Order: sequence, then structure tokens, then C-alpha cells
Amino acid sequence: MAKKKPAPTKSTKPPPKCKAILLCDQAIVEAVTGKVSLVGIFDRFALRKFPGHIRQFTAFLQLTDGIGKYAITIEVHDLRQDVVLARAPIVLLEFKDRAGKANLMIPVPPLLLKHAGGYDFVVLADGQEIDRQQFLARSVGGDSEPTDPVNGSNKH
Repeated sequence: MAKKKPAPTKSTKPPPKCKAILLCDQAIVEAVTGKVSLVGIFDRFALRKFPGHIRQFTAFLQLTDGIGKYAITIEVHDLRQDVVLARAPIVLLEFKDRAGKANLMIPVPPLLLKHAGGYDFVVLADGQEIDRQQFLARSVGGDSEPTDPVNGSNKH
């Protein structure tokens, strides 16, 4: 009796490319033209003490070169402790055309940051990391902690 061939594996499609990750206070989409305006783009938070909560913000993502449907997930990683602090619910995104672009505006709720230093905002498509954007948290008005994202030295 001949061996049964294993079922063919599902072909893996390439993930979309991330053209932009911008953290901002607010993203506004004009109703008539569809133009996106980003208000208050930033890459750092200043807190009086740690641990402390950062304010709510919006992450603007522009993705391109996708084929079909993807499950897009975002995560916030603590670089010092090497843990995932938060994970956003999955957004299903479909590319009708390979050359098409998709803009996503993802609200990020207030998060508790345990220390000053570096954190990454990570974008995944179907569970595969496609890009990341670093942001810093620093102390103001008190004892300042080191701000290097990885090793804690005060470079910048």
C-alpha cells in the first residue's frame, strides 16, 4: 500500500510593508477628501514619577504591498524587561490591489509604564512582525532615570 502524501501546506503570502508608524495625539480624516491630518506627532512621554500612566494616544499606520486579507495586531514592548505590556485587538485588513495603501488609526489607551527608558510599538501581520517604532519615557521634575532604551545609560 502506498504511503499517503501529507496534505499540502497552505502557501504563505508575504506580509504587507509598513510605510509609516507615527504616534500622535489625534488623527483626523477629512470627510470629503479622505485626507489624514495627524496632530501632535511625538516619540517620547514625560512623567513626574515611575511607575506612571501615559495618556491615551493614536497610532497611525500606513501599510502597502499586501495580498488579500491580514490580521493586524499591535503590541507595546518594554525593552528593559523584555515583556509585552499591551496588545491591541486584531484588525482585519484586506488589500484589493497589491499597489494599494491602507491607513489605520489605532487608539491606544493609557498604559502603565514601570520605568523610564525605551519602549517599542510593534506592528504584526498574521502574527509576523513587520515593523516597530520606538518611544521613550523620561522623568521630569524629579530624579531622572537613564533614558537609553536598552542598557539604561544616559545617551541622547
